[in-house]
Amino acid sequence: MEMSPPPVFIVGAPRSGTTLLAAMFGAHPLYAAGPETQFFVKISAHDLLRAPQDPAWPVEALKRIQQLHTAGQSTLDLFETDIARVEAFLKSREPSVAAMLEALVVPFSQARGKPGWVEKTPNHLEKLKLIRAAFPNARIVRIVRDPRDAAASTTRLPAFSDSIVANAYLWREWFDQSERVLANDELSATLRYEDLVAAPAQQLEALCQAIQVPYSNAMLDYQSAAQDVSSKAETWKKQVSSALDPSRSFAWKKTMDADTAELIGMICHEWLERFGYEIGPEIRATRKVYNMSAGFVEEFEPVLRLDARQGLRWLGTFDLGEAERVFDHPRYYRFGNPIKLVRLAAGRAYARRRLRALSKHETVG
Repeated sequence: MEMSPPPVFIVGAPRSGTTLLAAMFGAHPLYAAGPETQFFVKISAHDLLRAPQDPAWPVEALKRIQQLHTAGQSTLDLFETDIARVEAFLKSREPSVAAMLEALVVPFSQARGKPGWVEKTPNHLEKLKLIRAAFPNARIVRIVRDPRDAAASTTRLPAFSDSIVANAYLWREWFDQSERVLANDELSATLRYEDLVAAPAQQLEALCQAIQVPYSNAMLDYQSAAQDVSSKAETWKKQVSSALDPSRSFAWKKTMDADTAELIGMICHEWLERFGYEIGPEIRATRKVYNMSAGFVEEFEPVLRLDARQGLRWLGTFDLGEAERVFDHPRYYRFGNPIKLVRLAAGRAYARRRLRALSKHETVG
């Protein structure tokens, strides 16, 4: 029998209800939820593996934890602690990645009289293998929102693209990655934001049952807990303390132009179908490219839109073997293979020709 409830990690694409769900769990009598740690994102996998092996434990671990920041704020400050208290906690524990994160979240939860803790960082959706390795008994909750709404909303966040289409590609990439871990993970569950807002009690009770955590009606009274899961600098999270607003569901139907909605519908087609959302237009052909970075999508978007009208979609891949073209690479200068460099140059030349042809056609037209 466990001395304390299992930890809960809440993940999902930004603007999908992760903060709301964290506040609901933070209102649970057994759990406390704090602000985002960005722990598995801001600390590299290499450093996470190396820190517990440091003979001078916890020196390396302290260095990594002290560097954590969220929205320009010290994570230590956000969790109402300091490096001395973190050091004392780590010295009382066996060296491990789990101990490093717990040095933040456990004292925070204990200060609120809660035996369990919840960690919510949306883009931990990309780091589920690391989470599962460090916390084999943790519950992982993935919340999903219609990508047309999520992608549009993320354009208002400082760390994301102004292009809805670029954010839709990122949305798909994150969910593709998370599915590789969660597909056969018995201690995880997925729920839709729209369902949670429409029927919170029923959805929370079903979720708690799925992850084997006792449900509490206190989760519905989450407004006070909302103060713990957001910070002063994260102004976009202020509405989490407001009453649930079902009108925010499927807002894209009223606000998004048809071309953009159809393009995102094609980009995320399989996921829309999987989660029971309204699917987009027919896809006649799919071309895999390496890769669809935000910068490239922003530049190439007019061509993506043109091809989508003809039923052709471009999807990114990190497998050069299956890529029809090489369009972009965030570290393309590291391509040591001359064949890869030639493919990259050819892909960029193709994209530029398409853009010039499109621009000339629009000017003439």
